[in-house]
Amino acid sequence: MTVYIFLVDDVLIDTGPFSMRNEVVNIVKELPINRVIHTHHHEDHTGNSSWIERNLHIPQLIHPLGVEHCKKSTRLPLYRAVFWNNRGAFHPTPFENRFISTDNYSFEIVHTPGHAEDHIVLIDEEKGICFSGDLYLFHSPTSNFSFESVPELIRSLDKTLKYSFEDIYCSHRGYLKNGKKLLERKRDYLLQLQQNVTHAFEQGKTSKEIRKELLPKNKLFQYISFFENSPNHTVNSILKELPKEYSSEV
Repeated sequence: MTVYIFLVDDVLIDTGPFSMRNEVVNIVKELPINRVIHTHHHEDHTGNSSWIERNLHIPQLIHPLGVEHCKKSTRLPLYRAVFWNNRGAFHPTPFENRFISTDNYSFEIVHTPGHAEDHIVLIDEEKGICFSGDLYLFHSPTSNFSFESVPELIRSLDKTLKYSFEDIYCSHRGYLKNGKKLLERKRDYLLQLQQNVTHAFEQGKTSKEIRKELLPKNKLFQYISFFENSPNHTVNSILKELPKEYSSEV
């Protein structure tokens, strides 16, 4: 999977995985970077932040919910350690307000949990752009990690879509012209999936039966991850947020 880091004036957005440390170090040595903003704490977004802390001594910012995650070195499942490598601990500063400015841009920091509790996106409405971190990735995902929540993702997509922008910069897809429409497409897909799961559960079907009916195919990544990433997590994250009258049945 491709990973993108972005430079906006003197601000670096994310630091990439430690597995690409040589490339990232060469980049940051040559660029006028004075601050780092992390979209969230996952290892493919913070992998070189400890090197930056030790060698550049510049401010690194993250949502308050991500600070404690970053203070610990990661201990990843094998497949993620192979892809990204574990990263060392570092000590970012929590955002103090919702806005951050550079010489040419003014961003609002929008908290968008669902993929990670500390996930944020950066939106400049005047320029019409959004740095979307991992909020987009794909327009019709069929599986999730156990730490992800489909209902939370829907709420975060709704929140983001209320802002005025057109293009997005995705951490794994790069620049996407008219990316807002792709975010809308993902939101609509997840809403329909949520509705279908709820309807099936109301008919008395179990989570396993719902998964088999709605998301029957396993993809290569599910096997590689030993099903840490699985359609079962997608279905269960929806069932967990059903109204209270269903809670005893889930």
